[in-house]
Amino acid sequence: MKSVPSIPWKTWSLSLVVDADVPAFALRTYLEQFDVRAILRRAIGDRRVVAACDVGCGYGRMTVVLGELTDAVVGFERQPEFVEIARQLHPAFTIHQVASLASLPVPPRSFDLVLSFTVLQHLTDHVVAHAAAEIRRIVRPGGLVLLCEEMDPALRQGDVLDDNGMCVIGRPVEAYAALLSPLRLVDTTPRRVEPTYPRRDVGTYMLFQS
Repeated sequence: MKSVPSIPWKTWSLSLVVDADVPAFALRTYLEQFDVRAILRRAIGDRRVVAACDVGCGYGRMTVVLGELTDAVVGFERQPEFVEIARQLHPAFTIHQVASLASLPVPPRSFDLVLSFTVLQHLTDHVVAHAAAEIRRIVRPGGLVLLCEEMDPALRQGDVLDDNGMCVIGRPVEAYAALLSPLRLVDTTPRRVEPTYPRRDVGTYMLFQS
């Protein structure tokens, strides 16, 4: 029998990813997909891009918007359960299971559009620097990178020093601009979620251009 390789990191479950009841999460998904679509449409207009990817795609909740913009959608995800779900729900997309978001199995300059949605905030300062370097590596000249992350620098919860742990780390826009330099920050937009969420400040969209 083929052995299953061990996973060094603490695993996420759907209950940890979804922190709202079904009605609230349905509205949150609608609002977030609406806003991601609007931000990207403002940036690229009606044209279709050649290739797009979602770094830390989970089960494809936001990846699906990329399918409206290109016929070549790729997702990168560590968690094998989420990879399986994403492949079942989005058979037209290519979903790669990866050991780390700091090492993505594609050549440099592979994508016109890179999305990473509330993912980098769950990486330690050490790992996020390498993940940002990979994002810079895979985006094409003139391409776009859209991030959505927590901004409050006082937000440091969980295993903030354990690269294989679970954490939430808020970083200001300036920190992400430095991580993605020389990409140019071209737009910021507040993240919207359901009005019943207990916090009003839930992050910011940041659009960068290579």
